[in-house]
Amino acid sequence: MDCKKFWQLIDEARESAEGWEEMYDPLVEKLSKFSDEEIIRWGQIFDLYQKLSYKDRLWAGSYVINRGCYDDSFDYFRGWLTAQGKDVFLNALRDPDSLAELKLERDEALFEEMLSVSAYAYFKKHILKQDYGRYYSEHDKHPLSAEEIAAIDSEIVYAEETGIDWGAEGSVFREIVPRLCKHFKW
Repeated sequence: MDCKKFWQLIDEARESAEGWEEMYDPLVEKLSKFSDEEIIRWGQIFDLYQKLSYKDRLWAGSYVINRGCYDDSFDYFRGWLTAQGKDVFLNALRDPDSLAELKLERDEALFEEMLSVSAYAYFKKHILKQDYGRYYSEHDKHPLSAEEIAAIDSEIVYAEETGIDWGAEGSVFREIVPRLCKHFKW
């Protein structure tokens, strides 16, 4: 499993389901057909993208789109963002305000289930009931190499971090994501 296949599976699942809202089951189904190592590696690639996308400017975009954003909801937002595909994901990291082009509805950008795709594909393959102990035992056996991590990191261009003063949320958001604020009448 590599990044190209990772994104390809996401795109195929979204297209076969005719949208991200219904892509969870097709994605789990497709991924469950791979070897244990490939399933785990898909999850590790997903986890790395989640880690690398933990940025304050992106958080500001999520905050405006979803009328607030706490730790869990930012995870769900980044799950949703990944489900949109590589181009949308990378564009949002470079410029979170690019999400205004998607013409989203309020509270539309959360996809909690995306965080469990790899684990559920593994469970489905082995006909297991949520045995996370076994899954994480396998997870630890197949880490991404330093070269793979560096390659993924190198494809991301980040928006400049802001050091957001969350206490000044209204005006700071209009500076960071003005098009999103306009779209959502912030």
